[in-house]
Amino acid sequence: MAESFFSDFGLLWYLEELRKEEFWKFKELLRQQPPRFEFKPIPWSEVKKASREDLAKLLDKHYPGKKAWEVTLSIFLQMDRRDLWMKAKEEIRSINPYKKHMKEKFRLIWKNEACLQVPECFYKEVTNNEFEELHDAYNAEEFRERSLTVAMQGPRGVGKTTFLRRVMLEWAEGNFCKDRFTFVFFLDACGLNHVKEASLVELISRDWPECSEPIEDIFSQPQKILFIIDGFEELKFDLELYTNLCHDWTQQQPMPIVLSSLLQKKMLPESSLLIALGTVGMQKNHFLLKHPKYIRLVGLSEHERELYFSHFFCEKKKVLQALSFVRDNSPLFSICQSPLLCWLICTCMNSQLERGEDFEISWQTTTSLYASFFTNVFKPRGENCSPKQNRTRLKGLCSLAAEGMWTQTFVFCQGDLRRNGVSESDALMWAGMSILLRSGDCFAFIHMSVQEFCAAMFYLVKQPKDNPNPVIGSVTQLVATGVCQAQDHLSQMGLFLFGFSMEKITKILETSFGFRLSQDIKQEITRCLKSLSQCGHDKGEVNFQELFKCIYETQDKEFMAQVMDFFKEVAIYISNTKELIISSFCLEQCHTLQKFRLCVENIFSDDYEFISSHNERLGLWRDLCSVFSTSKDLQVLELDNCSLDGASLAILCKALAQPTCTLQRLEVHFVSNLGNSPDFFKAILHNPHLKHLALHGTSLSHIAVQQLCETLKHPMCNIEQLTLGKCDITSEACEELASALVCNKVKHLFLVENPLMNEGVMSLCETLKQPNCALETLVLMHCCITSISCNYISQVLLCTTSLTLLDLGSNFLEDSGMRTLCESLKHPNCNIQELWLVGCYLTSDCCKYISSVLTSNEKLKTLKLGSNEIQDDGVRQLCEALKHPNCRLQNLGLERCRLTSACCEDLASALAICKTLRNLSLHCIPLDRDGVLVLCEALDHPDCPLQVLGLDRSSFDEETQMLLTAFEEKNPQLIISHDPWVDDECKVKDVFF
Repeated sequence: MAESFFSDFGLLWYLEELRKEEFWKFKELLRQQPPRFEFKPIPWSEVKKASREDLAKLLDKHYPGKKAWEVTLSIFLQMDRRDLWMKAKEEIRSINPYKKHMKEKFRLIWKNEACLQVPECFYKEVTNNEFEELHDAYNAEEFRERSLTVAMQGPRGVGKTTFLRRVMLEWAEGNFCKDRFTFVFFLDACGLNHVKEASLVELISRDWPECSEPIEDIFSQPQKILFIIDGFEELKFDLELYTNLCHDWTQQQPMPIVLSSLLQKKMLPESSLLIALGTVGMQKNHFLLKHPKYIRLVGLSEHERELYFSHFFCEKKKVLQALSFVRDNSPLFSICQSPLLCWLICTCMNSQLERGEDFEISWQTTTSLYASFFTNVFKPRGENCSPKQNRTRLKGLCSLAAEGMWTQTFVFCQGDLRRNGVSESDALMWAGMSILLRSGDCFAFIHMSVQEFCAAMFYLVKQPKDNPNPVIGSVTQLVATGVCQAQDHLSQMGLFLFGFSMEKITKILETSFGFRLSQDIKQEITRCLKSLSQCGHDKGEVNFQELFKCIYETQDKEFMAQVMDFFKEVAIYISNTKELIISSFCLEQCHTLQKFRLCVENIFSDDYEFISSHNERLGLWRDLCSVFSTSKDLQVLELDNCSLDGASLAILCKALAQPTCTLQRLEVHFVSNLGNSPDFFKAILHNPHLKHLALHGTSLSHIAVQQLCETLKHPMCNIEQLTLGKCDITSEACEELASALVCNKVKHLFLVENPLMNEGVMSLCETLKQPNCALETLVLMHCCITSISCNYISQVLLCTTSLTLLDLGSNFLEDSGMRTLCESLKHPNCNIQELWLVGCYLTSDCCKYISSVLTSNEKLKTLKLGSNEIQDDGVRQLCEALKHPNCRLQNLGLERCRLTSACCEDLASALAICKTLRNLSLHCIPLDRDGVLVLCEALDHPDCPLQVLGLDRSSFDEETQMLLTAFEEKNPQLIISHDPWVDDECKVKDVFF
């Protein structure tokens, strides 16, 4: 080190803290230290007579720099002056060379790599509130000695990366949390893409100066460490959830494991995190974070936009001209809220001012805005070149951008430039246009979105005769990836591609470049989307949020209608006004829609957005809801987790009540305020086509249940299937519900996860016994009922002629309740065909009663006994019944029934004799290889009728898995499935899950 260690740390102060006897002991111990450290000793004669000040000088002279401090710290520990040792360690850390190195590094980044070059005073003013909120979060009393994760949220271009870099610089300069964090480490995800394996120590060692203390020592106080992580959208790999995590920060691990372990607090759980998450980053990674605090970057206020213009244009006349132009165009001024887009717009206007042209910016779509920017900065250089030169140069730039997007490369070395035909002079030319940034011998695009725009242009400028670059995907691959996988950069690149299909955009570009561009983009996009609409879910499910953004970008209603007609089912999530605008616009073009799933969150809360009024949002919502009555083929509507206020709920209900609404099925999951809206029940009544109504997670008061039942009783109501799952329906409301079952056409009733209790079941059963009750399916899973209810249900089984499916799963029935049920199930008048008793606390003792049902009731086809203590003894009794000639059972579920391989002989014997059994579930049963062999021998019997065997292959060893695979190939009529009940349960599951 150039400077003296002790001049910084004030050794004299520490020596003066020692009492007289302690100071003498210090000298004595100093005499013993040098051999331990292999240092030359200080002459004892000098040490013996030295004052405190003299001794400080002697140490500095004989053990310069770090050596003296190592000796001193060692002596403090031996003297049991840990207080001085701790304070000195803290002081060393606070000004160690790492902080100086970070200050130099991030000062350089701030100077050379900032997209928006603005005075520091302006940036500090713009982000002052966010910095204060961040400072307060980390310094809050409950987090002073604890971990805290803060996630900076915001759309693209709002300045998240810039903010994180500035935080790092402010800490290094001592202006941010200097007492809270001794060390702050900055991890850029873009750089992590190129690291296959490393330890956390190795990652941060890259910026660790040699003259600093050992890097491992800093982890002795992890609560004093902050990790800043940027660029989640740029990760090439997916992060791990829960599994394979590592706590050892010195152990080499694959990069997804290291980063996941840090995020999920498995590694250094006491440390704090500061990360940036864009829209896609939030969707993909928010669930990894442990109790994060979110801080949102909202962009530039109106005053800050005006201030930015004054910094950008400098001359007052130009400032006033530019501000006047954008203020006269309100949407354009709103766009300037984004710092990046504000810079793009100012750059366009500045180019036009320099050429003496009138202001003209195409801003209606993202693509048109970027096209305006690109053509304005390109124009002066492009006019000096021939069209052929322009094409060559532009093709090289766009090829470089596209290769980078497909390989997730964002910093390009000389080899990358040469491979794509970009010369050094070309790169400098693009840098002069503010397209590229130079950093040493490398180049990067000035912002990720500019690289995405240029990458999408590659498909316009490439020619059929060009040799293909194997790493650059085709138009079809880009569209499929962009609208199915929602990868941030490829999705944005795909959006630009859709924008380029607009003739207006291509004309602007052709005029500027001087040569003709590809005319086949729209046709290729259309063919790809048609193909995607015809693929099954295994080929990749379309992300309609991304698709809607892309087709909205075209602003071509004819094209929209053509594309939307490909899709019969649409699922969309709306979380802000822009998404509401896009969705309502696109859905207006849906004329063949059959099934629609919708989630709307937050946008109707009073404080949600300042850029649009509540009335404006309601107008957009009204446009969207109109599709429920204008789409003639719409049969199914699912509303999931929708946050609606009174006004928006009224608009929804009015749309559902329209005579032209043809909905047959309405599913509502966790929708706020629904139970308090009389309009909702009126909408049900006025929709004669509606046959299926499912409410789940919606609290219904007693009054709401009364309103619902009045609706069900009305002659105009045609509801046949009613699901009220987790609706807080109590036993008191069951009497109302029961009265509706007599008057209505309801055939299928699902009351899942409601506290009905035995009293509620009794009320229902009194009605079910009446001859005019037409109920065919009754599902009472998780309804807090006991064996007492079996007395009431048993009476129903003897009276009803319609009830064929009964599900009493996850209730405390016990063997006594089962015995009562079985007495009625054996009766000739009982018509039950499917009995589901999963998780009812049954044991092997009740199997003798169940066996008697199997041998006497030929109507029973499905019996599910999963998650009960049936055990091998119970299976033995059931298998004897299966072999009885009167048994007609087709489906038997024994998953998680505490069975062992000992039951396989009994099962094999039954399979060889029973002529009706088609499905057998042994999922989560720990069978050994011998048990599997016994089953396979039985299944191989020519008379064995089994078609589906439920086994979890992954739980077996490799040899047994190969045996099962070979057996399945040999017997094509048999399917060995992870879940044999999928087809059987879909008719029930999909109405309340």
